[in-house]
Amino acid sequence: MNNHFKPRDAGCWSPWIDRRRFVTGAAVGISVVMGGLTSREGGLLAQEGPAGAVVSSHRLATEAGVEVLEAGGTAADAAVAVAAALTVVEPFFSSALGGGVWALYYEVDSGTVTSLDGVGPVGSLATLEDFRQRVEQPGMHQANVPGAWDGWMLWLERYGSLQLGEVLAPAIRLARDGFPVSAEMAYYLGVDEEVVRGFPDSAATYLTDGGLPGEGTIVQLTDLSNTFQALQNAFYEADGGRSEQIQAARDYYYRGPIAEAIVAFSEEYGGYFTLEDFAGFSAEIVAPISIDYRDVTVYQNPPNSQGIAMLLALNTLKGYDFSGVGPVSANTIHLQVEAIKLAFADRYAHVGDPAFVDVPVEQLLSEEHAEAQRARIDPDAAMAWPISSGLDSRRASHTTTFHVVDQFGNAAAVTTSIGLQFLVVGRTGIHINERNSFFSLEEGNPNVFAAGKKVRHTSCPYMALRNGRPVILGGNTGVDTQPQGQLQQVMHIVEFGFGAQEAVNRPRFVSTAFPPSTYPHQAANTLQLEAGFPDETVAELVNRGHEVVVGQGIFGSANVIVVADDGSEVAVGAESRTADAAGTIISGSS
Repeated sequence: MNNHFKPRDAGCWSPWIDRRRFVTGAAVGISVVMGGLTSREGGLLAQEGPAGAVVSSHRLATEAGVEVLEAGGTAADAAVAVAAALTVVEPFFSSALGGGVWALYYEVDSGTVTSLDGVGPVGSLATLEDFRQRVEQPGMHQANVPGAWDGWMLWLERYGSLQLGEVLAPAIRLARDGFPVSAEMAYYLGVDEEVVRGFPDSAATYLTDGGLPGEGTIVQLTDLSNTFQALQNAFYEADGGRSEQIQAARDYYYRGPIAEAIVAFSEEYGGYFTLEDFAGFSAEIVAPISIDYRDVTVYQNPPNSQGIAMLLALNTLKGYDFSGVGPVSANTIHLQVEAIKLAFADRYAHVGDPAFVDVPVEQLLSEEHAEAQRARIDPDAAMAWPISSGLDSRRASHTTTFHVVDQFGNAAAVTTSIGLQFLVVGRTGIHINERNSFFSLEEGNPNVFAAGKKVRHTSCPYMALRNGRPVILGGNTGVDTQPQGQLQQVMHIVEFGFGAQEAVNRPRFVSTAFPPSTYPHQAANTLQLEAGFPDETVAELVNRGHEVVVGQGIFGSANVIVVADDGSEVAVGAESRTADAAGTIISGSS
């Protein structure tokens, strides 16, 4: 019997901050700004005062956030700028106008963390029968009401300080003047070529002489620029103060020309939207969920987000002692994987739209449940699907993540998504989401497709606080990879003392021993490993019954910010697996 996974002794652990505080890795993709000078030498900046920092999956979006921070904006202002810029330069993964967003915000004045639910429901014309017949086809029937824009306006009103024009200026410039197509964008244009060629507005946006733009080609998204400009104009033309101006920008979208254009397009192409679906929608700021892990409190977004899966796995893992094992040992990987499997079994059985199903969050995150889950883990043998939930059943790939801290001490952790689609809605330039494909077709499943229902959304950024202040902001894209990659980030930083960039760089694993979020929802029961794990680890995992696949899978894109307890030092970790990701730190004196 393998006894490496012993229950932890609360008195034997020393906090990571005492052992290895901020250690940066190769710093691939990091741009560090110090007093106006740019350096690519590392991801850590020591200074006398607080720093601002931005990290995202695209350097141009990071630059947009930095521009807003340097103009005196808050983390909320900068987050909206980053989201708008990503709408332009990464339109296949996220859209401030066509998608949804889950995000966490730490407000320094109140010392509280809140969660942003910017996810819209299925259109009211939908039926399960119709969707089941078309679930494998691309099109407007795959889209739910885009909730991100209303969510971003909610953040600007509550946490922002700048005018909408200042926040949107970088995105408008990028869309109007053009930007070079990244290698990733060129690849995904090829993946989604059927949609690009099959819908006239998508074809008009991306095809030149019948061909798709290649890497480095300058693309202008004029219609998208015009739409952002129209929203900005609605803001400035409104009577009243800033709140009334923000409401005017919301109304222009949800009760004005943009909603009308999207609904008309939906009617033409077989979607489920009505004008009432848009007029009746509003994003919400809701209470986050959290657990204590070692000396940090880890916050996640509540259901209908899948963020609870990360917390469930961490809650199970905190009962073990990792002081005698390394981060890539078979013992460490096996325990994490088994905890993840149990967490996803709970997700499958219980998590859906709380307006439609009872999600037993308190029970799931209880210490009693975590202890019971630990008892189900065999240190010598891997579980395989089907795996039952740890509670009695009550059942009736693609995202982007970015993070911001500002000079005032506020912090934003964001994951936003449209799925993966180049379906452009008419002359709006908006790339609409395909989130309905993340619903289950199984009657009785808590995430079964229904009109007016919110999908169990895969977006789930996290934030960790120590002594009431943010110390880690993180995210990892890739559908069901998100909570798994994020759990590995926390483990790397908190358990093993790695810095932000090292936590991003380290090889990842992904379990598929549960029904995935995307159709056809068939569990693969594999353990996918990136290259870089020791051969002896791989061999031992196979010996324990894991069906290991090396080098194949979706390991996602990660971005992380780590902040010193007193706020005096900031480290950024930008995804080193792509040339586009970038993080920037701004000195307190710049």
